[in-house]
Amino acid sequence: MKNNFRNILVVVMLCLSASAHSQNLNSAYFLDGYAYGHQLNPAKDYDRKGYVSIPIIGNFNVGMQGNLALTDVLKFNGDQLTTYLNPNISIDEALSGFSARNYSSMDLRMDLLGFGFHAWGGYNTFNLSMRSNIGVNAPYSLFEATKELANKDYDLSGTSMVATSWTEIGLGHSRRVTDAWRVGGKLKVLLGGGRAMLNVKEAQLKLAAPDKWTLIADAQAEVSVKGFSWGEKEQKELSDGTPYEQIDLGNVDVNGAGLNGWGLAFDLGAEWDLGEQGWLEGMKVSASVLDLGFISWNETHVAYNKGKQVIINGFNDVQIDGGPGVSMEEQTEDYGDRFSELIALQDGGLVKTTSALGATLNIGVEYEMPFYRKLSVGLLSTTRIQGKYSWNEERLSATVSPLKWLEGSVNFGVGSHGASFGWVANIHPKGFNLFVGMDHSFFKFSKQYIPLGKNTSITVGINIPFGSVRTGNKKTTNSDAETILQSYL
Repeated sequence: MKNNFRNILVVVMLCLSASAHSQNLNSAYFLDGYAYGHQLNPAKDYDRKGYVSIPIIGNFNVGMQGNLALTDVLKFNGDQLTTYLNPNISIDEALSGFSARNYSSMDLRMDLLGFGFHAWGGYNTFNLSMRSNIGVNAPYSLFEATKELANKDYDLSGTSMVATSWTEIGLGHSRRVTDAWRVGGKLKVLLGGGRAMLNVKEAQLKLAAPDKWTLIADAQAEVSVKGFSWGEKEQKELSDGTPYEQIDLGNVDVNGAGLNGWGLAFDLGAEWDLGEQGWLEGMKVSASVLDLGFISWNETHVAYNKGKQVIINGFNDVQIDGGPGVSMEEQTEDYGDRFSELIALQDGGLVKTTSALGATLNIGVEYEMPFYRKLSVGLLSTTRIQGKYSWNEERLSATVSPLKWLEGSVNFGVGSHGASFGWVANIHPKGFNLFVGMDHSFFKFSKQYIPLGKNTSITVGINIPFGSVRTGNKKTTNSDAETILQSYL
């Protein structure tokens, strides 16, 4: 367990190369045959009678995006993969990829069980999902200080990290209330697995000597994990000789496991068909807000640093895959020890806390081509509301469904994290559904299989749909030849 907590700090540094993407496949927003459309907008209908997911692989989604690529943190020294800290990497090259604010987050969603069916005047869904979110935020000066080691002041204020894991049980219902309007909602019961948070509100760093740092920090950490303990403390002294106890991250331990909190969340959505309203045939407008909710944590261990001054050694070379220099394993433990001294946290006791989920707002507009009803163009605006990890994206897409059991979309997005290309393919003949898609495609890898792009995401799933394609859905009119083919599918 000791090594795990030391390793977390290296993972945090590497995670600074990617940032948050929602746990849903936005590229599939305008697909009628996408079984998980209700996760994008709870008002959405499904073009079959229903579906049953394959456990675990029915819907697996992982996404990262941000203003950094992994190659901004990891560098090549000849053929050797190392980090920006390697002394053979020049300061200008090492710091070229970092911005004034470097933020990162990763979302993971895995549906353990799910199904949907039409009954009671509408469409009903159930899901049991495991979800997690990791977010990291760091100023340019943190990278500058660790690389440059110049005889000057550095402001490390604003460094933060948050990681949350929970299980979601969702019950959804949508129905048509008029010919033009469809509404839906979902109630989610949340079972908290764990949460860890570090927030460095203020940190001023001064070099007293080439190999020494002096730091005064205002930082706080919270850990909400069942059976968690800070462990035995270290005895330290301030620069004036005043003794104090400091948390040693190497002594942190977890005895036992289990849920440590609960919460509630809601998804709300609506669709407006302007054609049915008698205004513009083929035009639809939709909106949804997702994950409006909270988790209340039963046991939260707090640690803090209120302006304590400490002196620590500087950072040295890091080597990842061989060659001269400190090994990755050695440097991993060293990072933990140094970061522990850098923040100099003290035990603040046990409290109860409540954390909000990151809410997502979707607004979509879709228009069917009058010359070919199986083709539509759409514009989706997505906004994540999550404090310093908030972001926005606009995605323009073209969706086509040449057959009732085959549909796909290609799209282009721009937003807080730059431009991206997305796509999705959805195959769903009778009794079988396979879909795969990316909102942020990645095409290049290093020889160590590290994505070289700034943003990445992938969603895959296999499900069992039941019932034939329901009438009344758009883009379902087939030619005679297609109708004959449908009889076999």
